Amino acid sequence: MRIFRDGYEAVREVERDLWEMSIDVPAGTMQDKDVHGNSDYDTKEVQAYGYTLTSMNKLREMVEYLGGNLEWADAEMLDRISPCYINPGETHKLFPAWEEFLRDGQFSYSYNERFREQLPIIVRELKLRPNTRQAVMTMFDRHQDAGNFGGKDRVPCSLSYQFYIRGGQLNLIYTMRSCDFLTHFVHDVYLACGLLKYVAEELGVPAGHFVHFIGSLHAYKKDLAGRGIF
Repeated sequence: MRIFRDGYEAVREVERDLWEMSIDVPAGTMQDKDVHGNSDYDTKEVQAYGYTLTSMNKLREMVEYLGGNLEWADAEMLDRISPCYINPGETHKLFPAWEEFLRDGQFSYSYNERFREQLPIIVRELKLRPNTRQAVMTMFDRHQDAGNFGGKDRVPCSLSYQFYIRGGQLNLIYTMRSCDFLTHFVHDVYLACGLLKYVAEELGVPAGHFVHFIGSLHAYKKDLAGRGIF
């Protein structure tokens, strides 16, 4: 597994790995769309990709490198950790690309609605049992999400967050089934690291290592115009 010192180094090196090690994969599904046969959604893909980030430094520079939306990400972080039910809230208006996924005024899921009951339990468990291996918060709901395969509706890209305290610091293992590098990678990392820092503050310990596993790290042909990749 590759080890990076900060967020900026991570995004530059992950980008290089994707361009150098990827394979071509034909279009299938994207979010809640069936895109079979649409070559715009063909991807460059690296499978079973993982790395470790050893510090929370240069995360904003990481987002800026790929032209990410820090205003939206900071607001989204507050929504995710809020104890109030938020779906859709107002934050999505800062990132217009999310508007197309509203159905009858709501998203099929929000991070807030899947975090809000689990997060207090995770914090309490880590306070009671600092050596626990069971502090896992999940995004995938088999009852709701398994019926949405094949582009019927959105299925979470994030699967789980495992927190563990070792050596006096809080570490996080973040597991994703899928990550769109050019559109979402920097936001996914920024928000997961923000969650790590939030839980660490609640526990009164330093934020330590961030470990990231991605089943499919990819970029779409439609987003690669002018890059000379496809």
